[in-house]
Amino acid sequence: MKHRFPLKEIAHQAGVGIATVDRVIHGRPGVRPQTANRVRNAISELEAQETQLSMRGRKLMLDLLVEAPQAFLDALDAAVNRELPLFQSAIFRIRRDIRTRFSEVDVVASLDRALKLGSDGVIVMAPDTGAIRKAVNRLVAQDMPVVTLATDMPGTSRSAYVGLDNFYAGETAAWMVRKWSAGEKPPRVLVTVRNDGFQSEGDRERSFRKAMERDCPASRIETFVEGQEGPEFSERVARAAAQGLKPSALYSIGGGNPALLDAMSRAGIKLPLFIAHDLDPDNRLLLAQGRIDAVIYHDLADDIRNACQVVMSVHSKGAIPLPSNCESLRVVLPPMLNR
Repeated sequence: MKHRFPLKEIAHQAGVGIATVDRVIHGRPGVRPQTANRVRNAISELEAQETQLSMRGRKLMLDLLVEAPQAFLDALDAAVNRELPLFQSAIFRIRRDIRTRFSEVDVVASLDRALKLGSDGVIVMAPDTGAIRKAVNRLVAQDMPVVTLATDMPGTSRSAYVGLDNFYAGETAAWMVRKWSAGEKPPRVLVTVRNDGFQSEGDRERSFRKAMERDCPASRIETFVEGQEGPEFSERVARAAAQGLKPSALYSIGGGNPALLDAMSRAGIKLPLFIAHDLDPDNRLLLAQGRIDAVIYHDLADDIRNACQVVMSVHSKGAIPLPSNCESLRVVLPPMLNR
């Protein structure tokens, strides 16, 4: 494998030893495939960073640890690549570890690895569990800024949260359902959650349910949690939708919307109202096709910019101010896509 970077720099980017990099570069055995992929990805990331690194300023290494659906990861990756070159007072390099499924053990290991490697900061999107909270606190105790992205960990000493106001998002979805399904008495709403261990998803569901129970007490709300179920989840939701009162709306908190809609179609169910989260490629296409009625989202470019500013504020001991607003909420409807 040809490369133009020192082995030490590749090793730092990949979070492995120099000897491991040397074996991968020269095609020698003794390296696990997953580790070899990390080395290759590190070289690709260094190549992508060359233009940015030509700028003057302090170089900061951030670890980005995220579990999310692939469509969200693609949108996040695009936001990172778009935003980092815009910083002039510091040069940020990202060491990515982003996955569609991230076990608690692996999240903790990645956080501890960031501490061991001397990262300048960590941006993390992961379930709010005891072990992960302890790992976040270990980093902050060593003066390493930790920013939670899209889903918060309020029980930790994290430096800041950037992303959606999830309670407001749930309230907004409830308002849409009440306004747009006013003819349905009583409304039956299906709510889908990918992982109830994520603080964000739980906050959206609880806020939605509370608002519906307050303003539309006759409503019937059924929540489905995917967990580790995988492809069978969409079929389970569709089977439930086919039973009893026809659904008035589906509020998809956790994603996987193409599969959900396809399962509904196979079951012969036409949803009067579909509200989703995140303006990722999947949801953009579904909006354009008229299969989704509204998407509630936060701009990932804003989130990355705010997260980087938090890291700079911590390192500058407040000389660079914290971002004034780390929470955003936007709604897009099908007619807005081309505006």
